[in-house]
Amino acid sequence: MGLIARMTREKNTDNLTPVLSVIIVNYNGKAFLSDCLDSVQRYNSFEYEVIVVDNASIDGSCEYIEKHYPNVRLIASNKNLGFSGGNNLGTAYARGEIILLLNNDTRLLSSLLPAVKEFDRDEKLGVLGCRMFYSNGGFQPSFGYEHTPLRLVFSWVGLGGFLIFPRIFKRVNIDANHYSIYQHNVAWVSGAFLMTRRDLWEKLGGLDEKYFMYIEDVDYCKRVREAGYRVVYTPYVEIIHYQGAGCAWIGENALRNTKNSYLIYTKKFYGKCSIVFLRTGLCIVMFMRAIAFYFLSLFSKSIIVKKKARAFMKVSFQLLIGK
Repeated sequence: MGLIARMTREKNTDNLTPVLSVIIVNYNGKAFLSDCLDSVQRYNSFEYEVIVVDNASIDGSCEYIEKHYPNVRLIASNKNLGFSGGNNLGTAYARGEIILLLNNDTRLLSSLLPAVKEFDRDEKLGVLGCRMFYSNGGFQPSFGYEHTPLRLVFSWVGLGGFLIFPRIFKRVNIDANHYSIYQHNVAWVSGAFLMTRRDLWEKLGGLDEKYFMYIEDVDYCKRVREAGYRVVYTPYVEIIHYQGAGCAWIGENALRNTKNSYLIYTKKFYGKCSIVFLRTGLCIVMFMRAIAFYFLSLFSKSIIVKKKARAFMKVSFQLLIGK
């Protein structure tokens, strides 16, 4: 029986097995939870379940969920499992045929039904991503290109934000026209909203927990494509993703985690020889960025400029010594 037929049937029976399992990993995100959880409830009328995995938050998130959202299944971890570990833990409890990885700092703007229908219509659809906006209403990129070693190096040169430059300088597609018109195949979609089949997820072993942060979604989508399934972007589901709006600097830890994830991904899919190129290329680019920010810091009072200079120099040194 198809998913849509099941949804119709279950509205008129006592069979409450969910069609969709929404997995939300939370780490000190109490401020975002009400917007996220309320929007899931507001825009969906079919049978679904929400599972929140809390990664050892200290902001009262667990108590807040228990008090205000008793229908949400809360799994409280006693340590931070990261994005991959948290989602893998949550999906282990999922009962729906379709799984949605949804960031805690998101808010749905439309029903999830069009997305679920796509899985019912196309048996080779493996992953579906959606249209995203920042909290100020601005367009937010949500899919991108294959992370080849060459692209991972060139994308840090600093030219990726300009449409006139070739794709090799970009990890994400920044052309807003590619997001508003039609549904199409892509290399990967953002893990902030990643819908997939549970049987495929289990077959592939979920997210690779070698990644603590970043590139987990790219890795999963690549494995989905290698398994013969399609990764698709759809404009028919829309969300707000708060993270990144007005963020001036990702921070040194995030930069280090990004570097580590690049190395893991490249070794996994492109081999050891490509690691040498990636380390050398990134080391040079990060060093040049550090020098540029050190130079700017001579004429700027911004603390962020100085932090960027130190962070890029540290990461460049780590790449140089093979750390």
